[in-house]
Amino acid sequence: MKQIFFEEVTIQNFLSVGNHDVKVQFNTGFNIITGSNKDKEDRRNGVGKSTIADAINFAIFGSTLRDLKKELIPNNLTNETCSVILNFKVITPLESNSYAINRTLSPSKCYLYKNEQDITRDSIINTNEYIKDLINCSEEVFQNCVIMTVNNTVPFMAKKKVEKRKFIEGIFNLEIFSNMISNLRNDYNETKRDFDIEYTRYDENNTTLINFKQQKETALIQRKQKVKKYKNRQEDNKRDLLDIRSKLTDIEAAVVKENEKLILKFEEKINQISESKSELRDKISEFKTNCKQYKNNLLIIGKDEETCPTCLKQVTNDDRRHIQKEIENEKNKIQNLENIIKEYTSNFNKLVSNEDRLRKGILKLRKNIKQATDELTEQKVLKQQAKQLLQWQNQLKLDIKELNSDDFDLDNIIVDYLKKVKEIKTKLDTVKIKINMLDVVKYVVSEEGVKSYIVKKILTVFNQKLAYYLKKMDSNCICIFNEYFEEQIINEKNKICSYFNFSGAERKNIDLACLFAFMDIRRLQGDVAFNFSIYDELFDSSLDERGVDLVTNILRERVEKYKECVYVISHRKESVKAATGEVIYLEKCNGITRRVKYQEIDKELN
Repeated sequence: MKQIFFEEVTIQNFLSVGNHDVKVQFNTGFNIITGSNKDKEDRRNGVGKSTIADAINFAIFGSTLRDLKKELIPNNLTNETCSVILNFKVITPLESNSYAINRTLSPSKCYLYKNEQDITRDSIINTNEYIKDLINCSEEVFQNCVIMTVNNTVPFMAKKKVEKRKFIEGIFNLEIFSNMISNLRNDYNETKRDFDIEYTRYDENNTTLINFKQQKETALIQRKQKVKKYKNRQEDNKRDLLDIRSKLTDIEAAVVKENEKLILKFEEKINQISESKSELRDKISEFKTNCKQYKNNLLIIGKDEETCPTCLKQVTNDDRRHIQKEIENEKNKIQNLENIIKEYTSNFNKLVSNEDRLRKGILKLRKNIKQATDELTEQKVLKQQAKQLLQWQNQLKLDIKELNSDDFDLDNIIVDYLKKVKEIKTKLDTVKIKINMLDVVKYVVSEEGVKSYIVKKILTVFNQKLAYYLKKMDSNCICIFNEYFEEQIINEKNKICSYFNFSGAERKNIDLACLFAFMDIRRLQGDVAFNFSIYDELFDSSLDERGVDLVTNILRERVEKYKECVYVISHRKESVKAATGEVIYLEKCNGITRRVKYQEIDKELN
């Protein structure tokens, strides 16, 4: 068992405490915390008594019982650094170590010392977690088993069902099962996710494998169909080759060349004829011009005029004879020229006729060339077709050979997918085994499993303790919890009733009985035991004098039995009479709380 011994708390500039620190040493005994308010002589409230409980909670968890905002915790009159130092020991069967927590605000710091060595973590959050692990106690359990505040803590029996369950699990140290369930759920969900993922992979790969197998079957059918189709095509190609070979002739390209040579000769002759025609055309044109000139001269010479139109002399008979002679000469020239023109024209026409024959010959030769060229082209096409058919025949032969082979590209793919499906199936079976195992483990740690067995055993002791304290409190009811943490309250008339059917004082008896039972179970569980407990305004609400005496007896009994340091915060003057230890007297003046010696005000109390 781990034992936590609180030794001392030092409070400065915390809530109503000012620069003058308030120190409390936790000694074994029944102690009273009380005081007076000098700012209000007729009141004993608002002194700062609960500040001690708040400070202890603040030192350990970083928050107050009243759940104040951080900025409202430091004393607003001093405006100095708020500080709470808590000294305690942790004793285990193996070792004993002294610890000190120094938590401040303005600035916000948290220091942790072990045997005067600084072991503060890298952040306040991590230091807080370390402190919680060190004392093995959550804040909720601490506030219900170590510090009980009437005004700031909801009594256990007034909590909701879920809150009760969570609290009792914390008291009974059963969070491990909840954590295990939570971890198991996470592990189960992750494993289920893995299973779903692997199953999806298996389904996808298996479907793909089936598709590839179907593709192979389809491909085999298609192969057979293709082989048949290719063989039919081979037969068609053979027939086409025979037909092409029957159309092939021995026509030569020399025929075309000979005809082209003749065309060149004909074109050369045509060019020569064209030149001759041009020369003749020029000569004929020249002769026609001369002939026309002679005819014009003849017209001038042949006029019967008495006077010469040029010299204006009288025309004589000799002149007339001479003129007549000239006329004859001109006529002879014209006749000669006309004969020459006629001869040249005849030669020109012959040339035109020869040119026409040559051109017709060229057209015929070109027609022969075209025909021969077409036949050559056709032969060339037929040979190309024959060549292509032969290539197709060779390719078809290869394709048929390949189609008749046993090789398949899909075979390697199918083998790979068979291997992959087998591997996934193996992994799927492994994950499925893990899921089945987790289902078993989930049941073992569930409410119906081993947890139920443990709870029944603990509840037997708890119900006995609860009955014991209810009897000690002279309560008029009994309360029994089942393994699902559901309570059954039976009143003195043996009737089942609710917690809220009772009066405030009766409920207080039940609350205190639960509190003491929880504290005992916490100690019996062998987890952690505190030497310290504090009860805020325990005597100041609900309890009558008889109730106060009964509670006082229980607390004194616990002090004697467990060597506890019990503190009761009260504003009743008579409460100090119950103290077997010291009386911590606080005084508030001008808004600042300080601790004063009890002996100084002993007479005032008496």
